[in-house]
Amino acid sequence: MLESLSIENFAIIDRVSIDFSSGMTVLSGETGAGKSIIIDALGILCGGRGSTEFIRTGEQRLLVEGLFTFNTVPEGLLIAFQQFGLDVDQESALTEGLIIRREIHASGKNLIRINGQLANVTLLKDIGSYLVDIHGQNEHQALLDNQQHLNLLDQYATKKLEPVKKRYQTAYETYRELRQAWLKAQRTETEQAQRVSFLEFQIAEIEEAELVLAEDEQLEKLSIKLQGAQKIASNIASINQLFSDSDTSLLTQTDQIMRLLIEIQSYDEIYPELLKRLESTYYDLQEIAHQLAASELNLETDDQSIDEIESRLSQLGQLKRKYNMSIEEILIYFDEISEEVYQIKHREQYLDDLAKRLVLAYEKAKALADQLHAIRQENATALIGQIEAELVDLYMENSRFDVQFKQKMKDNAFVDINEQLINQQTIVSLDETGYDQVEFFVATNVGESLKPLVKVASGGELSRFMLALKAVFGQAELAKVMVFDEIDTGVSGRVAQAIAEKIHQISLRHQVLCITHLAQVAAIAENQLYISKAVTGERTSTRVESLNLDDRSEVIAQMMSGKVLTQTSLQLAKELLQDYQSNR
Repeated sequence: MLESLSIENFAIIDRVSIDFSSGMTVLSGETGAGKSIIIDALGILCGGRGSTEFIRTGEQRLLVEGLFTFNTVPEGLLIAFQQFGLDVDQESALTEGLIIRREIHASGKNLIRINGQLANVTLLKDIGSYLVDIHGQNEHQALLDNQQHLNLLDQYATKKLEPVKKRYQTAYETYRELRQAWLKAQRTETEQAQRVSFLEFQIAEIEEAELVLAEDEQLEKLSIKLQGAQKIASNIASINQLFSDSDTSLLTQTDQIMRLLIEIQSYDEIYPELLKRLESTYYDLQEIAHQLAASELNLETDDQSIDEIESRLSQLGQLKRKYNMSIEEILIYFDEISEEVYQIKHREQYLDDLAKRLVLAYEKAKALADQLHAIRQENATALIGQIEAELVDLYMENSRFDVQFKQKMKDNAFVDINEQLINQQTIVSLDETGYDQVEFFVATNVGESLKPLVKVASGGELSRFMLALKAVFGQAELAKVMVFDEIDTGVSGRVAQAIAEKIHQISLRHQVLCITHLAQVAAIAENQLYISKAVTGERTSTRVESLNLDDRSEVIAQMMSGKVLTQTSLQLAKELLQDYQSNR
């Protein structure tokens, strides 16, 4: 759940900190006070689009920070953290929660931290789907987009569908890759001949170069060394002379010092220690002198060797520029084009083998797609029953809901290739989800035929359909923050009461934040925040106040009667609150 939310310099909000409770919380207040701004701030905290336009006038940055806590941590949330590399595990999430902080600066800088660790918007969007679900008038569009209906059905069927879907997606990917390989192999004979000629030229060119992995790196190091050979030889000779080639050499003098220390070591305990250290240094110096002498013997200064190395580096450089690849990449490319030439030259055998593998891959993916279809149909029947039961609660008892299926268009390219190999009349088109197309149909009145949801439902009906869907889907989801932003617009009377009860029903499993202008919705909530604005020093700012029961009575009464508070509306508000409170 969302424990707290802090907002600074967001639109008209200068600084607000809000503590939230479980259950249902209503955000009420006059229009323009900042209710929706609070929801917008929560939205960008969960991966919504951030913009410098949100920054309060005259300020250099905005800040939104929220603390989320869990009873059960969603597995997908932990996987997202692991894949991104954040140090957030189940134990820390349960004990400490998640502190998400997002700053947007006027310069365009966008800074995101999760439990103090840097993150990006992509991760924020990913984890945001596990934390917050925001619904408003705009979110109704998902119901009107029949491309989203399959996703909604799959959400409902997740428990049974997910294991099969994972196996299907693996099988589909194999089929997709083989199909692409087949289509690639369908070039005309002329194209194939031209392709072979071109690839054979490249193969011969690469073979002639006799490439060795990392050869260019080794040659570059050797070239640098040889180019400095004269300087190296001169310096090493001087060093060797200083070490041992004269009576005053470093080793000779060190040996003399050691002999002198031996003569006096019995006079003070410090001298044996110094002698021991000097002996160690002497042996180190001898080893250094030996290695330097050996390096001088191994040093090549042959001008012809330098020319050969530079010529080879030039040849390798030209090849790398031509192919725009590293030596390693050219060697990999060589293997790939050699295989392609083999496949083209043995085209008949290759195509026969590829066709058989393709058909097997298709049949495996199709069989799993059939399983997905069966699970979806089974769950669609259950979903229809549950949605219609929810609609009865929302005074849409005469409405009918249906989930209709059709298959994607036939994959003609696949049929043309494989009709002689697959003994069936219909070959369906497969994609990442299978072959199903799903659309929600409704009839809102007795005697009407079922029609696509997009062509039938009004704004108020859409609100109720959406609530019915969330009430059903929410039963299978882990607890999260459900936000309803004025979804009750355009309803009143008993429908408003039914919507209030349905939202509260959802809050029994999820934390609910709700912006409303309806008294019934405000009264049924366990908590109510009042959002107001004030002008101080010619600047407008937003204030948030948690209301007690007496304050709630007045605010709800104003929802009923407007600015003029009457005793009748106040009494009705008190009765409404008492009725809801006593029924808990």
